[in-house]
Amino acid sequence: MLVPQLYLNGACSEAIELYKKTFGSEVDSIMYDPEQEPEKFVIHAEMHILGTRIMLSDYGGSIETSTDSTMEIVAIFHNEQSLREAYQIINVESKTITPIGPIFFSPCLVSFIDKFGVRWCFMV
Repeated sequence: MLVPQLYLNGACSEAIELYKKTFGSEVDSIMYDPEQEPEKFVIHAEMHILGTRIMLSDYGGSIETSTDSTMEIVAIFHNEQSLREAYQIINVESKTITPIGPIFFSPCLVSFIDKFGVRWCFMV
């Protein structure tokens, strides 16, 4: 099993709230660093997004370097409407890579870097 780990360098709590809203997900578990801001600085969190476990942490990563990697998270939606609804929520302050629309292998796809520096591809 492979499980993606997102390092959000101090923005983990904010990212979790956005991802919960975007994907209709809940946090499965979360641990905070008691020596940092209480109930804010995340040591480790886990949530399921579209059936896949994702781990998140405030330790590591930065917006300047996280998108300079060879990885993106691909989220596959059941239909175009659910994709567009999720994208409408998450696209605030994001940077578009491939504009939303049909592509030769999908009737609807959009790829972007969210405001936390995480690269995503939403597709049907």
